[in-house]
Amino acid sequence: MDKQNKIKIAITAGISTIILLILVVVIAVSGKKSDDGQKLEENIAAYTNGGEGEGENSADASAVIKGKTEESAKEDASSNEASSENSDLNNTDSQNQAKTDVSGNSFYVTHSAVFQNIYSKVKFNTQNQLYEMYEYWCQGNTDAVRDLAHLERFEAMSYSLLGSSDFYYYGEKDSQGRPDGMGLAVYANSQYYYGSWSEGKRSGNGSWFTFYPYYCNYVVTEHLYSGEWADDLPDGQGQEHFDYDTQYMNYEDIYLQNAIGGFSQGKYNGEMYIITVDADGNTKEWNGVCDCGDWEEVPYASEDEKGKIPVLTGYENSEDHIYMTRSGAKANGFSGIIHGGYCR
Repeated sequence: MDKQNKIKIAITAGISTIILLILVVVIAVSGKKSDDGQKLEENIAAYTNGGEGEGENSADASAVIKGKTEESAKEDASSNEASSENSDLNNTDSQNQAKTDVSGNSFYVTHSAVFQNIYSKVKFNTQNQLYEMYEYWCQGNTDAVRDLAHLERFEAMSYSLLGSSDFYYYGEKDSQGRPDGMGLAVYANSQYYYGSWSEGKRSGNGSWFTFYPYYCNYVVTEHLYSGEWADDLPDGQGQEHFDYDTQYMNYEDIYLQNAIGGFSQGKYNGEMYIITVDADGNTKEWNGVCDCGDWEEVPYASEDEKGKIPVLTGYENSEDHIYMTRSGAKANGFSGIIHGGYCR
């Protein structure tokens, strides 16, 4: 074989090798996209029932499968914050202000969850989604309930009730079509209730949650109450609980973690066991007595140098107190709960 033929063979082999490498890369990239799409579909399918809805609010399964992952949803939501038409909770200046403002009266004053105006094109099916969540709640699977509440289609369902005290409902009803027995309801501001109803109102034992959107960047991440209800409000023995994002907490305010005891129409009532938490995650336990929301002054203890009165006594140290202004010691109890509406 002469030198020229050898060169031709070498060039031909080189070109073939390059073409083969290109084909391998194309096949590998296509395979990876297919695998990723399958994994995303499987993850979302774990929380959806695949049902088809009717009308304007029908659930679109393909839209759900093509939906944002949690991380991309957070990034997109952050980019939309500047155009939000809603409350101060999503405004950077107010977020920074929340770190430095000190209420000076009572426990840290929290606000309701507020959604950005980003759900106008998100489809949802009210009854399918409520049934989906109802099943998890019946099983006591609050982790699944929490995951569902943070999906866009559930947030869109709650957002559709903005400005109303009415609610969507799934469960038992009386002869007049009112919630009666066990049931689940969703309100505006990402509020959910599961429990007992009577004549259209929450009554008996039940649990209430509000789930703050991931993009909210607010000090509170969850607010809940579990216990007795009457006339659509916490009433009887129960427990209120808060979870916080510590990066937005300051070291001056008093952050309530748990309030355990009696409630009367949403106000603390009777002997109360209180747990507070600080920005480092340290907790303290306290005892106090409330009369329909008004803290009673601790006997045999004096006002502090600013004229605030002692209302709570340390569980482990009776000389330790929480002090409040006289106005701040009044009307303490559950705040932000939507009530008095009608079943849609």
